[in-house]
Amino acid sequence: MSNKVRLTMRAVVLWVLLSVMITGLGFGAGVAERAGATQTDSERTINAEYNSLSGNKPVSKATFLKALVETIGVQLYDVSAADMEWEHIDDEFAPYVEAALRLQWLDEEQVKDFHPRQHISRQEACHIYVQALNLASAYDDQALTQFRDHRAVSEWAKQSMASAYELEVLTVRKGHTLQPKAPLSKQDLDHMLRHYEQLDKVNIIHMNDLHGRVLGDPEKGEMGLSKIATLINRAREQHEHVFVFDMGDTFHGTNYVNFNQGMAAVEVMNEIGFDAMVPGNHDFNYGLDRFKAFAELVDFPLISANIVQDSEPILEPYVILETMGKTFAIVGLTTTDTPITTHPDNVKGIEFQDEVETAQNYVDKLKDEVDHIIFITHVGLAVDQRIAEEVEGIDLIVGGHSHSTLHTPQLIGDTYVTQAYEYGKHLGSTTMLFHNGRLIGINGYLWQDSADIAQDPHVQDILERYKQKVDEALQEVIGYTDRYLDGARESVRTKETNLGNLIADAMRDMVSADIALQNGGGIRASLGPGEITLGDVMEVLPFQNTVVKLLITGGQLEQVLEHSVSRYPDQHGGFLQVSGLNFTFDPSQPPGSRVQDVWINGEPLQYDRTYSVATNDFLGSGGDGYTWLAEGELVADTGELLSTALMQYLHQEPDIPDVEGRIVVIP
Repeated sequence: MSNKVRLTMRAVVLWVLLSVMITGLGFGAGVAERAGATQTDSERTINAEYNSLSGNKPVSKATFLKALVETIGVQLYDVSAADMEWEHIDDEFAPYVEAALRLQWLDEEQVKDFHPRQHISRQEACHIYVQALNLASAYDDQALTQFRDHRAVSEWAKQSMASAYELEVLTVRKGHTLQPKAPLSKQDLDHMLRHYEQLDKVNIIHMNDLHGRVLGDPEKGEMGLSKIATLINRAREQHEHVFVFDMGDTFHGTNYVNFNQGMAAVEVMNEIGFDAMVPGNHDFNYGLDRFKAFAELVDFPLISANIVQDSEPILEPYVILETMGKTFAIVGLTTTDTPITTHPDNVKGIEFQDEVETAQNYVDKLKDEVDHIIFITHVGLAVDQRIAEEVEGIDLIVGGHSHSTLHTPQLIGDTYVTQAYEYGKHLGSTTMLFHNGRLIGINGYLWQDSADIAQDPHVQDILERYKQKVDEALQEVIGYTDRYLDGARESVRTKETNLGNLIADAMRDMVSADIALQNGGGIRASLGPGEITLGDVMEVLPFQNTVVKLLITGGQLEQVLEHSVSRYPDQHGGFLQVSGLNFTFDPSQPPGSRVQDVWINGEPLQYDRTYSVATNDFLGSGGDGYTWLAEGELVADTGELLSTALMQYLHQEPDIPDVEGRIVVIP
């Protein structure tokens, strides 16, 4: 047999093996098919282009990036060339470039030279691939000096190529050379994709700050638990080793959980099957007894190490999970500001110990007992970052509370930190990557709502049952407005709004007080023009707060107002909406010295005079840090919910107030 025939037979065998490998990787199917959707024409074109290449043919930048995105399983967002600022990025390529930018595989300067139809060099490909791994540490570029052409490697690519070589990603060329600026071949690319598939992985699916959005709302991008269930089930189908975590503030926040004290969320989460949950501050909103009951109602560990009563944690502080022949300690932490972000009575007798100190204590306890330590937290990104900086030995912190969006895990020291926004608008997919048994990096991305994510039918049946019961009770019309009433989070936490004025007026009217104060953080929705139903009011005011009447001095009131504007212009749940008073403040002055002029019902504030104040019992007990209100004399606790006060006021058909200068910012 001639050499030519032998080479042809070898090529056939290699092509068959390669085709099997591609099918096994799932690359030929494209990301849409991996997600259970029909392939688009664009994706069919991409896959046809890929499959038409023979082993030694050069790969374009478009083909490389698309292959890597699809192999890792990153969700593509709906973007077009018009959304990009670069003329050389077309509609077909735009979603892949957006994904690479979002996950920090490329920066904007690199995209300027990333022309999709150009061949990608071996060093460029290694650099992007290593960025996609999100390695815990770079490898020493001295490893490259053994190669005859190591000086040909560009300075910016040295560590990436060294990392790729040490991880067995980089194929060595003839004559023991790197050929860094030579085009990447399809054979090289196949090796990279196969390498990623062969890495051992633990996939972590995580959500945080759902705040009762169990049903979902496509217009707001809220997926709801039935779509979240679908994504979790897909992850379990596609990955062998999967953990599912919830980072708290889940059981309270909308009518569909408030009316059943969180049972709608509990039942669905039990159906989905979570591996652990850390409670958030608002999971205490139904009171301490109900909070403790949650630990019995859920079929998974509810854990927190720093919630202490009589010197003992009231929940299990951690749980140890096993998968892939390794042990993982999962430790929970709940924010120490819980006593001022839920009603103080809800946590009476409970201590929330310092997050950093508690983290250090449990790392010291567990580091010799397990292979890896993960913290699931409801403490906010700033505290997560501080823990990562100050406590050694934590592999990953998956967080909540600050509603932060980290599209890919952030490495701080030796610890990765991530968080998945709010309200089910994102679902986190974070992957721990192992090479030869060693954790080398943690990468990931966030899922968002899209038309190709179906609702899980079992979960949807559960939710529909709860929805029907609640909807029947919420249809009663209790008022009318001829204008939009602004209760948006960014508004009520930074400025006077007409809805804030209306609520404060309603409280003041109920108890005939001089003034009224309502924290913006207690207002959770806006009202559109038209009929106002019980359901609308419950959505605006979901907390079980009652109206109280206090007596405080003018001096205390000024301190209250200073505290209200102390964080301006940042959003602050303690920013007050007011009635019966007007004041001005100068944000250029330091906090504590910002309030300039205060008038009570048209008269200047008198520091030594006593004023009656209508407020909610949360603020009246010192919530949101208002200790001056807690020091006041309680005149009346009506026992009436704040939502009831608003409904009764609307029945009187009052004039709807405008934004009328109750709070004025001095420019």
